[in-house]
Amino acid sequence: MHLNSGFIRSRLLSNPIGDLIGGLMAAIVALPLCLAFGVASGLGAAAGLYGAIACGVLAALFGGTPGQCSGPTGPMTVVAAAIYSANPGHPELVFAAALLAGVFQLAMGVMKAGQLIAYMPYPVISGFMTGIGLIIICIELGPLFGLPTSGNVVSAMLSVQTLPALFNRDAAVISVFTLALSYLLPIVSKRLPATLIALIAATWLSLVLQMDVPRIGEIPSALPLPGLPEIKLTDINVVIQNGLALALLGAIDSLLTSLVLDKVTGRSHNSDRELIGQGLGNMMAGLIGGLPGAGATMRSMVNVKAGGETALSGAVHGLVLLAVLFCLSGIASQIPLAALAAILLIVGISIMDWRVLRSLRKTPRRDALVMLTVLALTIFVDLIVAVLVGVALASILFVKQLADAQVSSITNLDTLEELNDLTEHIPENVRKSTYTYVLNGPLFFGEAKNLTSSVDKLSAAKYVILWFSNVPLIDQTGAFALETAIEKWKAKGIQVLFVGIQPHIRKTLEDTEAKIDMDHCFDRFERAIEAIQAFEAKAAADQLEHGG
Repeated sequence: MHLNSGFIRSRLLSNPIGDLIGGLMAAIVALPLCLAFGVASGLGAAAGLYGAIACGVLAALFGGTPGQCSGPTGPMTVVAAAIYSANPGHPELVFAAALLAGVFQLAMGVMKAGQLIAYMPYPVISGFMTGIGLIIICIELGPLFGLPTSGNVVSAMLSVQTLPALFNRDAAVISVFTLALSYLLPIVSKRLPATLIALIAATWLSLVLQMDVPRIGEIPSALPLPGLPEIKLTDINVVIQNGLALALLGAIDSLLTSLVLDKVTGRSHNSDRELIGQGLGNMMAGLIGGLPGAGATMRSMVNVKAGGETALSGAVHGLVLLAVLFCLSGIASQIPLAALAAILLIVGISIMDWRVLRSLRKTPRRDALVMLTVLALTIFVDLIVAVLVGVALASILFVKQLADAQVSSITNLDTLEELNDLTEHIPENVRKSTYTYVLNGPLFFGEAKNLTSSVDKLSAAKYVILWFSNVPLIDQTGAFALETAIEKWKAKGIQVLFVGIQPHIRKTLEDTEAKIDMDHCFDRFERAIEAIQAFEAKAAADQLEHGG
C-alpha cells in the first residue's frame, strides 16, 4: 500500500489527540488480556504480548476498520491452546500456523472474500461465541485455584478432580480478590480500567503478603528478530489444517468486531482491506513467536469511546504495548497466574451471548436448534466444524421453512395510478424525502446485508416506509438486522413507519427481543401516507406556534 500524503492525512492524522488518547486507553485494557491469553495458550505471557504488538500495529495501519484494535482474542487463543496441547513442547507449530493463517487471510482479502461474513446466520455466531466463552471458563477453572492451565474442555474437567489434593489457598484468595475488584470498580466509575487496576492490586497483595502462588515468570524486554518457524515435513499437514482454522476464525472474529464498530460509529468498514491488515499482522506474529490475533471488540470499543477514530489509534495501542515490553517486563513477571485466570473468567462470561440465552425459550425453534448445535460442536468437536455445520443446518432449515410457508393470497392490486392519488396531496419536498423500502420475500440472514447497507443510501430521507406485505417469514438474523437499520435511521432523524406486518412476523420480532419501536404500524399503505401528512401538519403547527 502506497503511503502518500493523502493517505496519511485521511487515515492517520485527521484526529491525532483523540487517537492518542483512545490508543492509550485501549492498550491499558489490552495489557492484562494479552498476558492472560498468552498464558492460557500454553505459550507464555510473552507470546501474548508479541502477538498484540504485531497485530495491533500492522492490522491497524493496513486494515479497513478505522478505530479497530487487534490482538489475541478468545477464539484465536482457544485454537492456539488446542494446537499446543496436541503438540506439547513444539510452539513452532503454533507460530507456523499463525504465519500461514496470515497468508490465507491476505489471499482472502485480495480475492474479496471478506464480504461473505455478512451472510453468516446470527444463531451460528451466537452459538459459536457462547461456546468459546464456555471453553475459556472451563480451561481457566484450574488456574483459579493454582492448578496448571488445560488445553481443552475435557482435560480441564478431568483436572478438576485433582482440585482437593492440589488446592492452593493463596491462589484462590488472589482469584476472588481480582474478580471482586474487577466487578466492583465499574460501579464506582466506568472510566476506570478495572481489570488493569485489579491485576496491579492483586500482584501487589501477593508480594506484600509473600503468597506462594504460580507467577508469569521471566518476560524478555525486547522483541525477537523475525524468523521462519522451523518445522518438519511430517508436520506440514498439521500446520496447513490449523492455519486454515485460524484464518477463518480470525476473519470471523475481526469482521464481527468491524460490524459492531460500524453500528457504534455510523461508518462502514472495508471487509477485504481488513482481512489484508489482519493477514499482515498474523504473518508478523508468526515470524516473531507471537500469539495469532484478530479484531478485539472490547479494546476497540474502549478506543472509540475514548476518542479514537482512525488507524493511528489502533497503531498507538500496539506501540504502547511495545513500550511496556521494553520498560515493564520485569514487573510483569511477578503477576500471579490466578489473577490472569480471574480476568479470563470475566472475558469468557462477557463473550457469551446472554441476550439469546435469556430468550432461548421464546426463540424460534429452528434458530434455537442451530444455536445449540453450534454451541455443542464448538465445545466438544471443533470450531471450524461447528461453523460449517451451523451454516449448513441454518440453510436447510430455512429452505424447509420457506417451502412450508403459505405465502399465496388473493388481494386487490394497488396500481401506480392509485399510489399517485395517495401521494399527490403531499408537498413536493415531502414526497422527495419519503422513501418506500419494499421487502419482497423472507427477511433472513441472506437479505440482512441488503437491509443494513440501504441505510447509507437513504441519507436524504425524512420518512422511510417499510413495506412488509410480501414478507412471509423473518429469522433471528433478519430481526437483528432490522433493529440495526432502524436505529441508524432514527439516529439520522428519519421517521420509520411499517405497513403490512403480519401477526406471525410481529411475534417473531417479540420473541427475539429485537428492540424495535412498533408504534407506527399500519395495515394499508394509504394509512401510512395519512400519518406522514399528520406529522407534517403537526410540525407546521409547532413551527408556527414557535415563530409566533
